[in-house]
Amino acid sequence: MTYSNGETSTAYLDNAYMNYRSSPGELDAIINAYINALTKSSSDVKSNIEKEHIFPVIKDRVYMEQITKLMNHSSKGELPFYYEKLNDILYVLYAIDTPSSIKFMPKEDINALGVEEGELRNLSMSNLMNANVSLQIQGDRSTVSMVVADGIYEASFLLYDDLWTKENFPVKGDIVVYVPSRDVLIVTGSEDTESLETVRGIVHNPESQWSHAVTDIGFVREKNKWVEFQK
Repeated sequence: MTYSNGETSTAYLDNAYMNYRSSPGELDAIINAYINALTKSSSDVKSNIEKEHIFPVIKDRVYMEQITKLMNHSSKGELPFYYEKLNDILYVLYAIDTPSSIKFMPKEDINALGVEEGELRNLSMSNLMNANVSLQIQGDRSTVSMVVADGIYEASFLLYDDLWTKENFPVKGDIVVYVPSRDVLIVTGSEDTESLETVRGIVHNPESQWSHAVTDIGFVREKNKWVEFQK
């Protein structure tokens, strides 16, 4: 898209389509919401580009590969945002959160705010915690539970190290998480066969329409790191 001031941006409609598939009767509302976000996003980002509005966003390897392919096709080459690897599958991107949209930050925007790349994760998590004072753990913490926040950034709480203790999640074995979408974070135990089957049934259900999808791969907490769960 090209705006009247000459600035350009790219919109990806896969999430809009997933929302439509989940709620076909809400087509007009979905279209209006996306049009509103697209027309306001540029001005909103400019007015909200402050350190306090930087939030972490979790994406997966498939997303990064898709964006890389699109950038190569457009002859621009490098990715239009700064990122860090969380592990071999998950990545951390940093976004300016505005009333109308979430815009991933390029290096120049980060540098303009005087934020060092090494402090981004702690800063963004502090902002996320301040914005989600009602963070909850719902369900049976010893079998299957969910981390519930604001309906947008649940997956980002993978970065909140203090949350991932056996006191909070007294599961059988190590803590295992699944993040099928940005707003769904399911927790169970590595040695709880029945609960693992339940969680996988939810995540891999072909009828589930995961908008803002992350990944259907599970991750286990080992030595304060998330690694792919292969059991």
